[in-house]
Amino acid sequence: MDKSVVSIVEALKLNAEITPDKLCVGDKKNKATYHEFWTMVQRAAVYLKDKGVKKGDMVVIRGAQKVEFLLGVFGVQLAGGAVCPLEKAIKDDRILEIMDFVDSNIYLADKAVKNESVNNISLKELFKAVQDEEHPIELVDFEFPKADELSEILFTTGTTGKSKGIEVTYGCDIFIAQNVMDSVEMGKDEVELITTPINHSLAIRRTYGAIYNGSSIVLTDGIKFVEDFFKLLDNYKITAITFVPAILEQVLKFAKDRFATYDHQFHYIQLGSAPLSETNKEILTKMFPTTRLYNTYGATESGCTVILEFSKYGDKKKCIGRTTVNTEILFVDDNRNRVEASLESPGILAFQGGMNMRGYYKEPEITAEVMDEQGVVYTNDLGYLGDDGLVYLLGRQGDVINMGGIKIAPTEIEEVVMKHEMIKDCACIPIPDEITGEAPKLFVALNDGYEFNQKELSKYMLSKLESLKVPKNFEIINEIPRTFNGKIIRKELKALNEGK
Repeated sequence: MDKSVVSIVEALKLNAEITPDKLCVGDKKNKATYHEFWTMVQRAAVYLKDKGVKKGDMVVIRGAQKVEFLLGVFGVQLAGGAVCPLEKAIKDDRILEIMDFVDSNIYLADKAVKNESVNNISLKELFKAVQDEEHPIELVDFEFPKADELSEILFTTGTTGKSKGIEVTYGCDIFIAQNVMDSVEMGKDEVELITTPINHSLAIRRTYGAIYNGSSIVLTDGIKFVEDFFKLLDNYKITAITFVPAILEQVLKFAKDRFATYDHQFHYIQLGSAPLSETNKEILTKMFPTTRLYNTYGATESGCTVILEFSKYGDKKKCIGRTTVNTEILFVDDNRNRVEASLESPGILAFQGGMNMRGYYKEPEITAEVMDEQGVVYTNDLGYLGDDGLVYLLGRQGDVINMGGIKIAPTEIEEVVMKHEMIKDCACIPIPDEITGEAPKLFVALNDGYEFNQKELSKYMLSKLESLKVPKNFEIINEIPRTFNGKIIRKELKALNEGK
């Protein structure tokens, strides 16, 4: 890609000139080549400007796993605006709250929000208008966005639990796209299926990476209908897939054997937004012996920063892989001083590079909590760089169990427990201990038909773990609290424990 290109929408134009007939985007019903999609985006920009979108405007757009959504995003950006994508199931009251917060009165969606002050623009009508060849929208010249201009605001809850709007510039999108391409060795002729919600940072950035690369992207609405999933794999000759672990679980539950027959077709499968269990890593490695398998580490604030090819390095426990091409990793102490981190003395992970956010919208104090003046983003994760040059993660600060100076990763315990037939799900948290300072407590949800047998489970763990890592405190729970993408919500379990 030409290094003078500083926005994904400009990369779209360039690839429309280089490979006009290659598939750009597709879904269950519609698809478009690069030439077709670029023409549609130009028409969309004209249409949107006629509807009141001006340079610098923020347009709130509701998620939809369709070509129309991407048309709306790129149309707004070409028209000089920025986008704030929202989830598909969001309620009107919350939409209006967010619109007020991001200073927007323009809403782009299939269904209007009922408020007189809102300029509702129909995504359906936009899609129809750009395809109307009897009355084609006359194209005009547009000025492409600049690298330091705002591209989008992405909402995330993050570690504080407070919903925050992350400011992303066009230049940031380019650095993230390059990281995306590098992370999985994305080929020019890749056709990647995105199964995650398109408003989510993982999905939209995979899309940006593919378009910057000049390859192809296909959207699907999760795995609601297994037959639709396999039709897309066949009809588009999908070569790569992006999952979150929760959606992968559905495929493994309902169509594991059929899915495994595609090993010859896939170049890679990537999972992100949450760690993949060791059990599922092993299952996928056996199912897809010739497919590259990846688990991404990252955050909305920085995008994909570290990537593990677990089909290659699956034997390295606690490993999250190598840093991506534009990422510099740092390890710091509680005062943000750089340290030489090790297993015995882990450091807090921090990241520097052009992929980092500009900041949290209207939240300078919260921004300062995670980002310094040099643009370094600090996480709450503890880890170190191994002698092999790969990054190892122990877990979140506050989640890692400090037992008499020995750091225990809760995931190490959970991965062992999950392999026992009694256990449906589990989660481990640190609790105070008079002798060791902290000790592990295990919450377990049982499989149907089982009664909890602590003696049996402890004996099993002792066969797999050092004795000090085996919890002595247990609690039965109906369901382990998790986010939509599978992350354990440990703060709820800590609150539950404190309420005892």
